[in-house]
Amino acid sequence: MNRYTKSFSITIVLYVLVSITFLYSFDKNDTLPSQQTKSDQSVKFTIIQEAHEKKSVEKKPHKKIVKKEIPKKVIEKKHITKKILPKKKKEIIKKVEKIVKKEQKKSYQLEKKQIRKNDTTVKNEKQIIDNTKQNKQNIQIYYSQIKERINTNKSYPKMAIKRGIEGVVKVQFTISKNGELLSFHIIEGKRIFKKSISEAVKNSFPLTPPKNLLTKNTSLSLMINYRLY
Repeated sequence: MNRYTKSFSITIVLYVLVSITFLYSFDKNDTLPSQQTKSDQSVKFTIIQEAHEKKSVEKKPHKKIVKKEIPKKVIEKKHITKKILPKKKKEIIKKVEKIVKKEQKKSYQLEKKQIRKNDTTVKNEKQIIDNTKQNKQNIQIYYSQIKERINTNKSYPKMAIKRGIEGVVKVQFTISKNGELLSFHIIEGKRIFKKSISEAVKNSFPLTPPKNLLTKNTSLSLMINYRLY
């Protein structure tokens, strides 16, 4: 009886184990298809995404190509302007050069004229200075001639010789441009020489000056010395 119970219990355990394994395997088979379906769905989704991305990628280059066509036109325009601009620049440069040359010629001519004017003015100034110097020299010569003539025409008073009187007489007189005596008077000097100096001055004129030396009536003063030798 004990043997029978043992064998029965072993069989039941085995049966339970077999049934459990069977059930477990059945559950696995049920779960696997669901996982496969999920993986298939994910694969399909990824394929669809990739296909969609490819389509979007394929569409984008078309847009980029359209964008690239516009710069090409701009580049072509730039090339055209580059070809045209140098010609215009050359023409403008030539015109500017012509204008500059004309202005340079004008300025050069003006400078020449100015230099000539300056030269003429300098020459005129020099000539004026030379003329004034020469005129002064001629006047001095003429005055010295007047003084010499007065000295030659003066007479030493006898009373002054007897007494041994000497002196200086300052005379001022006015003459015309032709050298004629218009007026005179004694500014300084002793009375004893008054008559002598008056006669000497009167007898010394007219004394004609050099040509164009006196342009108007001129007055001058001279110092006449009376000295005993």
